[in-house]
Amino acid sequence: MGFGSISRVFARGKQRKSLDPGLFDDSDSLSSPTRLSLSLSEGEEQVDRLQQVELVRTTPMSQWKASTVQTWLEVVMAMPMYVKACAENIKSGKMLLTLSDEDLATELGVCNSLHRRKLRLAIEDYRDAEAGRCLSKASELDHHWVAKAWLNDIGLSQYSQAFQNHLIDGRMLNSLIKRDLEKHLNVSKKFHQISILLGIELLFQVNFSKEVLQERRARCEMQNVDPLVWTNQRVLKWVRDIDLKEYADNLMNSGVHGAVLVLEPTFNAEAMATALGIPSTKHILRKHLAEEMNAIISPAK
Repeated sequence: MGFGSISRVFARGKQRKSLDPGLFDDSDSLSSPTRLSLSLSEGEEQVDRLQQVELVRTTPMSQWKASTVQTWLEVVMAMPMYVKACAENIKSGKMLLTLSDEDLATELGVCNSLHRRKLRLAIEDYRDAEAGRCLSKASELDHHWVAKAWLNDIGLSQYSQAFQNHLIDGRMLNSLIKRDLEKHLNVSKKFHQISILLGIELLFQVNFSKEVLQERRARCEMQNVDPLVWTNQRVLKWVRDIDLKEYADNLMNSGVHGAVLVLEPTFNAEAMATALGIPSTKHILRKHLAEEMNAIISPAK
């Protein structure tokens, strides 16, 4: 998140204090002592918040003060709803490192079980970092990226709002199981569950590195190689390239992406033909699809 955007976040979230009567005089001068004082106060608060964000990035959690803990919770974890309870009960990063799941519920009032898990996984990650390791690469994948970019890449953007509501970030993705998808994220279709879990498996294989994933996808954008990393949109392009463009749009929001093609043994040419909506009577088209699929999938497997 850039410094400018962080500043705007805090500016929007600021509570308006009672206004000085001097603000309602006839002068529009920006050099008015009252206006200048307010402007400096707001600017100083924003600078302080930016400094706290920098401390989060560069300082071990055990050395955080209360203000840094609150900034981490509000900005990095995107959980401003728990900041008030945090300010009342958590006075340092050292205290934060000791919190259990029960403490998160009672001391911070975190009733949402996925929110508690998100906090717990983050604290565990920072605890490992205290022992000399780096934070996990999954920590770099925030919930906005997961809900918008990643779900779109795997062809399941229809679940974006549910993932956004539960603040599913990279660490959380790595913890999800089918039961979580059904119970909390409204993913009831079995194939969509498989698609999400295989998308997570791909992230695991590249150590949750966006850079590695983007680099591999860039290399195969114009060549039919490395199908494991293909997005849903790249699969649609391939379908059009093999002269089945009249069926390609049927794969939109279907959950069909490269990891499904390569890693799911039951997703064969017949399953792909069904997903594309190719009638069972079109034997020649289905045979053509099977041959083209085999040409790209067999080397990958």
